[in-house]
Amino acid sequence: MKGSNMKTDDQKYISCAIMGDDMVGKTSISESYAQKSFKENYEATVFDNYVVPLEVAGEEFVISMFDTAGKKNFENLRAFTYRESEVLLLCFSTCDRETLTSINDLWMPELKRHSKHSKQKRPVILVGTQIDLRFGHEDSEVSTDEGVQLAKDIGADCYVECSARDHKGLREVFQHVVFSALKFRKKNTNIIKQIFRSIY
Repeated sequence: MKGSNMKTDDQKYISCAIMGDDMVGKTSISESYAQKSFKENYEATVFDNYVVPLEVAGEEFVISMFDTAGKKNFENLRAFTYRESEVLLLCFSTCDRETLTSINDLWMPELKRHSKHSKQKRPVILVGTQIDLRFGHEDSEVSTDEGVQLAKDIGADCYVECSARDHKGLREVFQHVVFSALKFRKKNTNIIKQIFRSIY
């Protein structure tokens, strides 16, 4: 397990799975924020876990990020993370339109297959990654408006954009993970109100 060894009570511990095609920067999101570093060289992930400590509205939280491979033949491995996670991050690259298409064609159907027996629908956050590379890829870049619309179409809690290289938007991604988890639990209403004020 990578990141902080910080201890916390159950209410402050949040489990989150990160999904999406290969090479959209899933691992970089967790690694860049948790370790304050960015790796230029791509390394394929099969399964990893990152611990991300985060303070929101004066409260300390620890987010356990499950990071799995994006290839279709690893669906059985990803099934474990669906079951164990409170929040799901669905990622696509803002400079690769094919990865946006995969959200509807691959990831939402897979998510529904593994969530159909759940008593409560897990919140989904749609994340547009690699915004530092967006411009200059005119043929395949995805606009913010398109991301917002897709989030509405799939019933996601929200849409967030980020760059792991520049650290832009990373904190906002994890803030929304905390907020979605608390809303999922339907508890800690005072903290939720504080988060609303700090984010919006």
